[in-house]
Amino acid sequence: MNEDYKNSEIILCSNVHIDKNYDNVLDISKADLVGYLRTHSEYVGNDYSIIPQYRNSLIVDCPYATALKCNYMAFRNPDYENEFVFAFINNVDYISDESTQINFTLDVWHTHHDKFNINKVFVEREHVNDDTPGLHTIPEGLEHGEYIIDDAIKKSGYEYSNCSFILATTIFPYVTYNSSDQHWELAGGRGAHCNVYNSILSGVEYFWYSNTQNGIEQLQHVIEAFDYAGQSDYIYMLFVAPNNSFEKVLEEENVGYWGSVKQKQGSYYDLWTSNNTPSITKPTTLDSYTPKNKKLLTYPYCCLVVNNGNGGNGIFHYELFKDDDAPNDCEFIIESAICPGVSTILRPIYYKSNSNVYNQLDGIPGGKYPMCSWNTDAYINWLTQNSVNIKFQLAEDVLNVGNSVMNEGTGLIRSSMHLIKDIMSIKQQQNILSNQAKGNLNSGDVNFSNNETTFTMYKMSIKRENAIVIDEFFSRFGYQVNEVKQPTLHNRTQFDYIKVGGTDNLITGKIPAMDLDEINNICRRGTTIFHNIANFGNYTIDNPIVS
Repeated sequence: MNEDYKNSEIILCSNVHIDKNYDNVLDISKADLVGYLRTHSEYVGNDYSIIPQYRNSLIVDCPYATALKCNYMAFRNPDYENEFVFAFINNVDYISDESTQINFTLDVWHTHHDKFNINKVFVEREHVNDDTPGLHTIPEGLEHGEYIIDDAIKKSGYEYSNCSFILATTIFPYVTYNSSDQHWELAGGRGAHCNVYNSILSGVEYFWYSNTQNGIEQLQHVIEAFDYAGQSDYIYMLFVAPNNSFEKVLEEENVGYWGSVKQKQGSYYDLWTSNNTPSITKPTTLDSYTPKNKKLLTYPYCCLVVNNGNGGNGIFHYELFKDDDAPNDCEFIIESAICPGVSTILRPIYYKSNSNVYNQLDGIPGGKYPMCSWNTDAYINWLTQNSVNIKFQLAEDVLNVGNSVMNEGTGLIRSSMHLIKDIMSIKQQQNILSNQAKGNLNSGDVNFSNNETTFTMYKMSIKRENAIVIDEFFSRFGYQVNEVKQPTLHNRTQFDYIKVGGTDNLITGKIPAMDLDEINNICRRGTTIFHNIANFGNYTIDNPIVS
């Protein structure tokens, strides 16, 4: 070739932090990258013949000692395309003191970056541009360890101090004291009425007695009077009920410790929301750790466990509570019905629904309240005492996240994300609930005696140690999204991770076929795109969403 055509330029650079494995790449124009390389140049020559970019070696008039320092290069052919081509220096061979053979591999990503067209593909992972808790819940399949209780909130109003004794009889239980015979006796008066309780007609009438000293003494006098009159068989039931389950009617003027029972008007419920005490708010921390990535504020990294005080448990996901007027609150209602043992059930509202719906699919029944005994028929008393506290088993909720790990093999070399995820993947199944908390072992009376017959909310979360590890993983590799879309490769200020489906072509453009295939394989393996070369490879830097 004529000497006049020797105008191709070569730049040999040292200390260039660009990843040859493409685990990390740059979002940078050719002009900016060339400017950066010139600040790291060890040798610049501009009198070379055309340099074929796929020959992978060339001889330069650079001292061997200088070439040994270099790890990256750029070159261009003004009479060809006059565009810079970038390459990784593999090794150098000594030719003479003033000439060296450079062996290189083309950097396909940065050579063709300005020609990229982004297509609609199946995106497996990415850094998202909206990190609202609950927006991203695709399972990750990461080991998260055991759960701890961050907080426990007990619903008041259903424990012993807020209960009464209910006597069911067909005789009006008004009694007087016969001082001459020194005993209590029925005083007559009206008979018991048929009543409607829980929208069901009852042939017996319920009478309440407070669990104060006066109320217990009055009840004792009534039972004594029934026995003295030989009418004990007219006492059909004696049980405990929370005051929230019925309306009290006083039967004696200025006496506040007994009376008849009236059904609550309408469908009675006790609304438990954040406007009352206690409040149930969605968490912002896990074991006192504030996560950078808000996916950690969703299931399975945290959840709300409701215990009914009788061995039954229900698990609720914070992100499934959606009340536009109270987005940070979890709202429930407690419905109750007056009957032996008392029926209560807790139901979530605005749960798995976009409207004010009482979710009956996810309700949890309350623990049964004790039946009481009295000295008439021993067998009947024993039967009623033991029949209401029957054992029931709610479905045990096991986090079998291990089965949700998706098959990510694509026949390609495994990326650093895969290797790190293998270390962090599920090795065992973890229970939110302890092995002991699987059902009531006829413990209703014991729990009632200990003021535990109520609903208790347990705010469960993974441990701080595990939360930090998973948070750092999300910071580096984003979330599993599994969505077909045209991704935005600049959602974050510093870097974005992207991984696409196994055979999808994220990138098209006027790029040689062999190079284009390698570029798309980079995206299939997964790569982190840095937007600032000064922070290239720095995963610890703050990386907020682009505003």
